[in-house]
Amino acid sequence: MQHAIVAAAVFHDRSKTLFFIAAGVLVAWAVLVSAGGIRSASFPTSAIQGRLVMAITAVLVLFATTMAVVTAKTPPGAPPFQTGAVVNGIAPTATPVGPAPTSGALKLAANPQGQLLYDTKALSAASSHVTIDFTNSSPIMHNVTIANAQGKVLGNTPTFIGGTKTLTLDLPPGTYTFYCSVTGHEVAGMKGTLTVR
Repeated sequence: MQHAIVAAAVFHDRSKTLFFIAAGVLVAWAVLVSAGGIRSASFPTSAIQGRLVMAITAVLVLFATTMAVVTAKTPPGAPPFQTGAVVNGIAPTATPVGPAPTSGALKLAANPQGQLLYDTKALSAASSHVTIDFTNSSPIMHNVTIANAQGKVLGNTPTFIGGTKTLTLDLPPGTYTFYCSVTGHEVAGMKGTLTVR
């Protein structure tokens, strides 16, 4: 709240003085004309007086509008928000944002140009019953192998070229590695992280 008050005070500085004067004169003129109209049933008393009132009103409105535009500023930006939360003297780590969990079969494909890459480095399953549909349109043989954090292989597709193979596993919630077990492919970058929610 203090930041908002300070920002408002800085924003409404002396450069607005001409606008405030113009607006004040316009309000005073409106009150004066209204008072004249209330007191006299024949106000304005002549066509010339009516035109004069309209002309003065138009000039004051134009002046106030011009001053509003001339003295306008871009409002100051909002200060960065900080929670100040500290846990045991150490700021909490940010939660990484990964892919949204997918219910149903997860889609994974090898790079069709023959690069030793999958089309993604991260998969996320919404349940422990995990199905991966792996498509290999590459001219090189590949597979998908799943291992746990200790490196134990939990399952894999056959190594193949062309088409799609499906791997289905029941995995407890956690983080796993998926990779191609063909010699040299994992080292070249054909791997990623599977998160089971």
